Amino acid sequence: MAEILERDDLSLYVVAGVPRSFQKKLRGFVEQEAKADGEVLQVDHELSEWMLAQLRDEKRPRGRRTPASRALWRAYSALSAARYYLADESEEEDEVRRLRARVEELWREVSPMFAEEGEEQET
Repeated sequence: MAEILERDDLSLYVVAGVPRSFQKKLRGFVEQEAKADGEVLQVDHELSEWMLAQLRDEKRPRGRRTPASRALWRAYSALSAARYYLADESEEEDEVRRLRARVEELWREVSPMFAEEGEEQET
């Protein structure tokens, strides 16, 4: 897997709404197009969750981001990555999970994206 990730011609695609059997078809298509030099890799759930969070943040309208919310989101993403790498060490993972939850709470408090939720809860 490391050899795949170190390649210069690496592309990442997010595919939704297709059955699991699609991976076999995709693998065949990539191998055919790349003349057996291409490879398909399905990432695990936690890494997919982290990648999707990154994509959601990039696609969020600028008016729904502030410097504080961007910084907290980066902290949340970093803690998500740390949690992934500490999965075998339960005590450290628990501490990272608690920190990540607290950062998420702060992010929701300062992010303009959730301003409407705060107003609904007050009424």
